[in-house]
Amino acid sequence: MSVLAHINELKRRLFRVAIVAVIFIAVAIVNFRWIFNEFTAKARELIESAGGDIIQLTLTEAWVAAAKLAIMAGMTAALPYFLWEMSRFFQPGLKSNERKYIYLLIPGALISFAIGASFAYLVLIPRLFEFMLGFQGTLAVPTITAASIVSMTVGIVFWLGTIFELPIVMFLLAKIGIVKSKWLIGKIRWMILVAFVFGAAVTPTDPLSQVIVAVPVMGLFGIGIGLVKLAERGRDN
Repeated sequence: MSVLAHINELKRRLFRVAIVAVIFIAVAIVNFRWIFNEFTAKARELIESAGGDIIQLTLTEAWVAAAKLAIMAGMTAALPYFLWEMSRFFQPGLKSNERKYIYLLIPGALISFAIGASFAYLVLIPRLFEFMLGFQGTLAVPTITAASIVSMTVGIVFWLGTIFELPIVMFLLAKIGIVKSKWLIGKIRWMILVAFVFGAAVTPTDPLSQVIVAVPVMGLFGIGIGLVKLAERGRDN
């Protein structure tokens, strides 16, 4: 196939992915109330236990919160189909002994994202709310807007789910010869710094929350180095 033919095929596949994503987003908007209640259940419990409540200040705030949450839910639901379409796109260009990695990486990527998102939702977000609500003490009544809760939780869940894909990305980069394990091992000190910077960016609150994020990121980098060595061994063979 020519380059233009490859581009047209990629556009067709991405268009189908976009249609599936839009369908999931529409379903999420219709069921926004249930999704919002489930997504903010722990946050609401902590806010109400501190004597506060979740409020809406502007007429459009509920719609903004619904749109953000629906987009995240729809894109997450469409992720398996996106990975399947991309695997079908790249499969003809792979050798027979390389195609097996496609069937391993797709479920691996989904599981990695799910673990990262679950870690953010079950561990990190409650820790952040506990710290922030406890820090204010009796200074003010915590009346938190729905939009701010959704914005913070969606961002944290998305970025933690994405960063948990790091070992998969490292494996793919090693498979095509862009990175090598020896080079990565020499950058461990920089990776520790990047992990703490990422932790500070995702959780701009207390140092403990920063460490809670940084430690798993460093662990993911270690797992990625192991996968890179595996990719190198397979490439050499």
